[in-house]
Amino acid sequence: MATLRINGNEYYYEEHGSKSSPAIVLSPLLYTNTSVYEPIVRMLSDDYRVIIYDHRGAGKSSRPASPDLEHSARDVAELIEKLNVDPCHFVGNCLGAYVGLQLAISRSDLLKSCTLMGVAAEADSPEEISKMDSYVEDAKKNGMKSGVKAFSEMWFGSTFRATKDPVQVSRREKWLKYVANLKPEELEEAFQIFHRKDVTKELSNIHCSVLVLAGDEDAPTNIEAYRRLAKNIRGAEFKTIHHAGYALAIEQPEEVAENIRSFVAKVDRQWAAKTRQPPRETGARP
Repeated sequence: MATLRINGNEYYYEEHGSKSSPAIVLSPLLYTNTSVYEPIVRMLSDDYRVIIYDHRGAGKSSRPASPDLEHSARDVAELIEKLNVDPCHFVGNCLGAYVGLQLAISRSDLLKSCTLMGVAAEADSPEEISKMDSYVEDAKKNGMKSGVKAFSEMWFGSTFRATKDPVQVSRREKWLKYVANLKPEELEEAFQIFHRKDVTKELSNIHCSVLVLAGDEDAPTNIEAYRRLAKNIRGAEFKTIHHAGYALAIEQPEEVAENIRSFVAKVDRQWAAKTRQPPRETGARP
């Protein structure tokens, strides 16, 4: 648990597991912090060196938020290099996935694999950008408490919103409360998602293994965008997570962790075969 100064900004990060293990970098969702991955870290850190960081403008990292995804990806590339964990496995959901996609496009050399949850290659329409800009500006003026219900419907699938399971209810309410109490300057983190550029033509620059995960309760138009993304990345895999919407890492951390573990183990075996080195035993499931 420490900070790194990267391009003039302080980034908070944590490391879990053995430094001799293969490295997985986890990139958080919009309007969360490193603790959003706690369940997944517990499930992976026995076998992997797990690194989590706070985005600029969020959690314990410095403000202001990054102006765009290109800056965010550049900063994360430097974090990976400074920690000397390249090539590593990268995992992102929501904002973390958009950063991961940009990183895979610009610096595939740093990655063995990239697992993406909730990301599209296309830019949003002008109408959608205007709608979301208005949502954020209103929240900056009036606070997020009145908009938490709408945010919940964007983030979570129907199963998670309706669950009575105590563990899931606690997780759900923790993050809705966190979002409701965000400061105005913290809300600006969203602009880099809404104002992203279309990267469809840049997907051919990706030379690492890619897994795209989609919640089966996400909006149908979103799921189709995720399918297109996987289809347009050479060799990418597409899988569905059951009973989840957009925030897969919060809704179904166990299933997400198992998919990460299986995918990462397979990629590591492929890397070992290419370099003619014996694969390290990580306790991966068959």
